[in-house]
Amino acid sequence: MLNTERFSIKFVLSKKLFLFSSILVLFAFYLAGCVNVEQKTTLKQDGSGTMKVHYWTKMSNVKSSTEVGSFSFDEAKAKTNYTSSNNEVGDVKIEEKLADSTKHVTLDLKFKNINDINSAKGFEKVKASWKEGKDGMDFSYTLAKDTSNAKNMGASDTKLDYEFDFPAEVIRTNGTKDGQKVKWGKTLADLKEDIEMTATVKNEGKKCGLFGMEFPLMALAAMAVMSIRIRRKK
Repeated sequence: MLNTERFSIKFVLSKKLFLFSSILVLFAFYLAGCVNVEQKTTLKQDGSGTMKVHYWTKMSNVKSSTEVGSFSFDEAKAKTNYTSSNNEVGDVKIEEKLADSTKHVTLDLKFKNINDINSAKGFEKVKASWKEGKDGMDFSYTLAKDTSNAKNMGASDTKLDYEFDFPAEVIRTNGTKDGQKVKWGKTLADLKEDIEMTATVKNEGKKCGLFGMEFPLMALAAMAVMSIRIRRKK
């Protein structure tokens, strides 16, 4: 009877220990399984521009695989993920930081048109728009919601930082404005719904007065009048 009770107690303790260990492992997985993103973009008036993409995660996440979700920590694969007929990837740098046990990928790219940025796999969850609006150029950059990852235990500590340097004065935005630059600081937890970054930028493509299209047109008209007068005198 005594042996049976001892066995029962040991079984219960073992079961609780296993459950506790499983919870710790699961917690560590969720806490470390997130990828931080930092993106800096310079946008031109015609919609083209350059971008620096930087993302990182815990080294423990890439021990058995170079893939963490849709992010690759392999140089060739990372380059492929962000390359398309619209996007051209230049330098790709991969480094490990022992101080905080993180692995980082940084890449530079050029794009022909921000509206087509999602033609590359790395931007497949992004919808960008740069078009002429009522008050200027209307810009939006939307990250599609990811409710599954947004619920991860480490989601609120996983950074999603975006910065756009626009070609002219920013009239209004839902981000933090600093001159012609606008920043948005989000976290993975914010992806419980779409993250929409918006701005209205002064349209530098439209010039008026003698400094715009009217000046050359007026000059041509004046030359035509002078030519007619010279012919008449002859």
